[in-house]
Amino acid sequence: MQTNGLNNQKDYSKRVERVLLVILLLNILVMIIKLIAGWLSSSLTIIVDTIHSTIDAANNVVGVLIIRYASAPPDKEHPYGHAKFETLGAFFIASFLAVTCFEIGSHALKQFFNQQPTILNINKLTFLMIVLTIVINFIVASYEAKQGKILNSPLLMADASHTMSDIYVSLSVLTSLFFSYLGYEKVDSFFALVVTGFIAYQSYQIFRQTIPILVDAASLDSSEIESVALAVSGVKACNNIRSRGKAGDLFVEMVVLVTPDTLTQAHFLTEQIESKLREKFGQMAITIHFEPTK
Repeated sequence: MQTNGLNNQKDYSKRVERVLLVILLLNILVMIIKLIAGWLSSSLTIIVDTIHSTIDAANNVVGVLIIRYASAPPDKEHPYGHAKFETLGAFFIASFLAVTCFEIGSHALKQFFNQQPTILNINKLTFLMIVLTIVINFIVASYEAKQGKILNSPLLMADASHTMSDIYVSLSVLTSLFFSYLGYEKVDSFFALVVTGFIAYQSYQIFRQTIPILVDAASLDSSEIESVALAVSGVKACNNIRSRGKAGDLFVEMVVLVTPDTLTQAHFLTEQIESKLREKFGQMAITIHFEPTK
């Protein structure tokens, strides 16, 4: 007997999509400000950071498309639904983080060992524009992280981590401009490497959360599921327990052994087991097979 754990998927997807659209507009604003700042200052560092912000906007567009597809109901080709596409989107964002980490780290090392001084031109207006983008990104990251926790969305939380990394990248840009202006180019490379380490850590955290879901690793401890099932009167044993998915979109399967005379009460026992499992672990789709004990 199976129950549907995706009743609120459509409403959930619309709420995530609204958040992504707001973030997209703000990321486009940040991209435009950085583009103008880079043009006014002729700073390659700012232009590169603008390209990074462009990737953020592209990620949001991809995110909207993914969340729309992820909200589609189960079909013949995808009997468990399409929600895993959202996790796949978070995985791609982590990949972008990893690429950013490599690019920044490579640039920092090259700059550190470069004997030629870095000459940058920056005025007060350009500096204030970069600070403004940092403020906007901080608002974006805080808002997106909060909504990600409320909606339990790995896509939003992953993108919030990405946006937070952008803040540190922009701070590294400011540090680069400041110390380069004073003539201490090597200090800029040091801060860039620190930022690289932060981005690498953020990427690792997202990979650690998304890969188990994508490869269908067990989401719950089978012994805990078993103890919940055995607490229901009439259940003699529980085996072949399997679980997968993420919080809010879990799938659990099990075989429950009952006495032959109790087998007729399978529907009643199913409701009790499902109720106790949802009470402990949250919303899930549950499939229970009953077998008589010998």
